[in-house]
Amino acid sequence: MGGYMGFGMLSWKYKERPRKVFSKRRRKPTCNTLPDYNRTFKLQPSKQTHTLATLITLFLLGAFFTCFYFKAPAILEQSNKMYKLKQERIERNNDIAFRFLMNSGISRLRGQNFVGAYSEFKLAHAIYPEDKTVNELLLQTLYSLCEEDQTYCSEMDQFLKVSL
Repeated sequence: MGGYMGFGMLSWKYKERPRKVFSKRRRKPTCNTLPDYNRTFKLQPSKQTHTLATLITLFLLGAFFTCFYFKAPAILEQSNKMYKLKQERIERNNDIAFRFLMNSGISRLRGQNFVGAYSEFKLAHAIYPEDKTVNELLLQTLYSLCEEDQTYCSEMDQFLKVSL
């Protein structure tokens, strides 16, 4: 090796002079220069897919759609069953809430707490607006509140317009 000066330095590096200020640097070759990557790509026709892969794909798609065809009624039936159970649960919770609100409103009405009874009956009316009992109790409570405070009279007039 002719150009090696020892101590890990190459001879061209060892003999290099300091560069002048504002001058361009020349690129010195290193000992391990690699050739530039110079590959070009060209369009080629795609290779034909194998017929066996096409047949397997078609078979799998056919099996999937066949399973879907035979399982669709069972899936729809289960979905309808779950929807009915959900509706029954909602109805049951509404019944429990309605009874609780009615009992609470009646007990507040007996205790002469008309404002509390009005709020309970109003919530019960939101659950079942067609119930006659809650409509009568709400009207009685509004009448009692209207005698004490005139602000509830407009709500009673509005309730009478809607219920009639």
